[in-house]
Amino acid sequence: METETDVYRQLRTHIDAMPVAFPETASGVELRILRRLFTEEEAEAALHLSALPEPLSRIFARAPKGRWAREEFEALLDGLADKGAIMGGRPIAARDGTKRYSRAMLALGMYEFQVDHLTKELQEDLEQYIREGFSAAFLGPKTKQMRTIPVDVRIVPERRVGRYDDARQLIGGSPGPWAVINCVCRQGKDLMGEPCRQTSVRRTCLLMKGMARYALETGIGEAVTGDQVLGLVDRAEREGMVLQPENSQDPLFVCFCCGCCCGVLQMARQFPRPADYVHSNHHAVVDPDLCTDCETCRSRCPMEALHTADGRTAVDEGRCIGCGACVTTCPSEALHLVKKEREAVPPRTHDALYRKILFERFGLSRAAGMMAKAALGRQV
Repeated sequence: METETDVYRQLRTHIDAMPVAFPETASGVELRILRRLFTEEEAEAALHLSALPEPLSRIFARAPKGRWAREEFEALLDGLADKGAIMGGRPIAARDGTKRYSRAMLALGMYEFQVDHLTKELQEDLEQYIREGFSAAFLGPKTKQMRTIPVDVRIVPERRVGRYDDARQLIGGSPGPWAVINCVCRQGKDLMGEPCRQTSVRRTCLLMKGMARYALETGIGEAVTGDQVLGLVDRAEREGMVLQPENSQDPLFVCFCCGCCCGVLQMARQFPRPADYVHSNHHAVVDPDLCTDCETCRSRCPMEALHTADGRTAVDEGRCIGCGACVTTCPSEALHLVKKEREAVPPRTHDALYRKILFERFGLSRAAGMMAKAALGRQV
């Protein structure tokens, strides 16, 4: 029905105004994704949500009078939050316990919220959407939502690195709590009949602080100790996983990723220069006097950045994302990481990260106007 299509198109435009775009495609696959997550009535209700969490009273005041009873509207929003179509409910309640709600981006957001109840149909739609335009929207912004940090590897010359680039300090230094949840990317590949070739473990997404508390309260996460957390880092080193924390100095999550399943790494790999689309402060180099070109490192590289040149392994810096997966298994110790000339210091907090992305996407004037509207309690 045309009216049904209209409400989903309005919702697409609504979500597209978030820090990370939700672009339109010729096929309309993005509308199909929305139909899988929202009924027509739920889509209509979601149109009254803002980009920032707000209490029910403020959101309900925007709804057409008589369209819903307050309790009915609250139940709609709670249902959407429960199935991961929006952010809200108890997980983002104010300190006084008042529930708040906001719309969510597709990623990181709605897709990740489908963990443990992802369907093959939604995964198929997402993969099509990535091919048709979402990859540019997700990786195009100057500031990314995630960054790549080295596993515990040798960096030459030996020098102190920022805490945000030291996996053990970043993760082990967190006050906790910690929780691990299943990786939605690996679940998606399992549904597609393409199980992970790198690890048999599925609980590889680490949450910290508030996100960990939410995961534990809702039952989707498993509590882990500090020692177990560091054990995850050890396993990542052995299995060649790529560590991708939230791109802030005080991240709320760290993903332990692989090149065969991770949506972010797969999106980056399709570009000629993945290094331009992934935040990292390091890249790999080869000592030609030590390298025997044994090719042990090739299968570990998620970006296919290693090749043979003049009888030795060489690194394509445009493809290298500085994860260090190649370094840890080099039998001749010919590979190591070096720091890039210009160090990228991540924003300090989660909120600072998304403010930066918002300002970069919409410009100073428009973004400042949006923030001012939010401060006045108006929808943005």
